Amino acid sequence: MHHLTPQENGGNHHIYLDVYDPALGGAPYGARVNGAQLRVAWEGGEQVVTIDKPPSEPGTNFPMWKWQVCSVECFGLAEQLLPSDKVTGMQTAHPDEAPGNTLFHHSFSVTFVKAQAAAPQVYTDGVIYGVIHNGSGRTALLLKEGKEFARNVLGVDETYRFAGLESGEYVIAVEGTELRSAATRTNGRDEVRIDLTLKLQQSVIAGRVRNGAGRELVLLRETVEVATQAVADDETYRFTDLPAGTYRVVLAGTEVSSPLLTVTGVNEATADLVAPAEGKPLEHYVLFGAPERSSTRANLFLAQDFILAFMPAFGFSDKEALEASSVTIIGASDEVSAETEKLLVTEGAAVQRIAGTVQEVAAALAARVAAGRAFG
Repeated sequence: MHHLTPQENGGNHHIYLDVYDPALGGAPYGARVNGAQLRVAWEGGEQVVTIDKPPSEPGTNFPMWKWQVCSVECFGLAEQLLPSDKVTGMQTAHPDEAPGNTLFHHSFSVTFVKAQAAAPQVYTDGVIYGVIHNGSGRTALLLKEGKEFARNVLGVDETYRFAGLESGEYVIAVEGTELRSAATRTNGRDEVRIDLTLKLQQSVIAGRVRNGAGRELVLLRETVEVATQAVADDETYRFTDLPAGTYRVVLAGTEVSSPLLTVTGVNEATADLVAPAEGKPLEHYVLFGAPERSSTRANLFLAQDFILAFMPAFGFSDKEALEASSVTIIGASDEVSAETEKLLVTEGAAVQRIAGTVQEVAAALAARVAAGRAFG
């Protein structure tokens, strides 16, 4: 960057600009980069200019007016934008120097030269470590850009350590929970400590109680009552902020209850119940097809474990099934008709049908027994 002498300027008020690339050959800066763009800026405005003049002239120029203070930086070629130094403070409000450089008649020459920056040093010795209180046995995750980068299983001391990290932003998380740290940066050489505390009263037990709107639910931990709740109008319920333990949801005044539910303090468990419908003496009925059919005998055999697990009433009578709050139909529609199923629903029963191949029926029944839930 050069402030032109009076002899060089000859009374002008311009910024003369050029861009060179040593890789194109020539002394002392290489060859001119025709088409290169530069931005001239001032308070309240800017203008992009392009190197496009003949070889006998500076690459381009920008006329300044009085009191204007300009800066200039180079963009490079349109298809190869590059970072640039910036020249600031160019103006024409300098005092007279001699004929050729008078007030408001000063000029500057600015030449940008393309340079290859040295490759940055990449360090990979960063460490992020700390303690996750209440985290023993859980897995600490190291996330980078939202994706898992590494993992540590927490021991009894609840500590974790991630080493050999390159510079960047990382987040510590605990698998299976919503716990996350703020994004933390390491420069690849430092050690950063992040301590977190896992809240152990975040578990939820929720579900639906068919025919249960307004009925009272009791939540038992082991055998001790810990909470009660009325079923909402939409037949849903939700017990929140539960510590780790084993629970059971009971419909007050009945023998209807959920299977045992084990929560960890951070997860959610679901238990759906069916309350006895008004005027229906049976809680659950398993309806088979006609007893003389071979498929019925096969289904009876497949349903043994299901019946022993949940102790429902069972038989072959549509009329008996109408006395139940919930009905499990085992068999295809040619064994127990779709009309019968529709009638049961119309009369207020919760109905599920289990049908298919022998393998499919066996698998569906076994899944319900394993889950401890008669209704899947």
